[in-house]
Amino acid sequence: MKKLFLTAVIALFVSNLFAQKDTDFYKHEIKASVSDAFLTSVFVTNDAFLYANFSVSYFYRPVKWLWIGGNFVNYFGEKIYYTWREYDENGRFKDFSKSKIKYCAVIAPEIRFSYKNTKKTILYSALSGGIGLEDGYDRRYYKYPAMIWHAQITFFGFSCNFGKNNNIFLGGELGVGMKGFGNIHGGYRF
Repeated sequence: MKKLFLTAVIALFVSNLFAQKDTDFYKHEIKASVSDAFLTSVFVTNDAFLYANFSVSYFYRPVKWLWIGGNFVNYFGEKIYYTWREYDENGRFKDFSKSKIKYCAVIAPEIRFSYKNTKKTILYSALSGGIGLEDGYDRRYYKYPAMIWHAQITFFGFSCNFGKNNNIFLGGELGVGMKGFGNIHGGYRF
């Protein structure tokens, strides 16, 4: 396992050498993205639901192939928690099958490595993790509000640059974590 990890780290750094050239690049990036968070919560909580999320990110780029920054991720949706029956004082009851709102706001630092930088496209991978405040209806095993750890591994991300100075971009990411399986984003570099 250690050899595999070491090989992956070395391969990552070698691939970053190809992303470096002596050209100018923008050092700051502001990005907004929209995605689903479906797969993450299926694997983590094993409950059926549909989530969407919105995130805003800022990155600083000290060298052409490395971004360091942070995310504010906000996800919400409708979730099937469990079924239950509530009785009133007259003995009548009503059956329920879902609690309607669950909300989470996550603040997470992120590090991103690009392995291809051209004037029009950037290809990258990223790793992010942070803590989130979740809120919703109480469950048998969870009490809300709760502080929960969240992470995101972006296996493949891309951005297509356009505009007069190539500093406006649109793109997408595939990964697993708090941002979901896939997302689309847009932003501005300066």
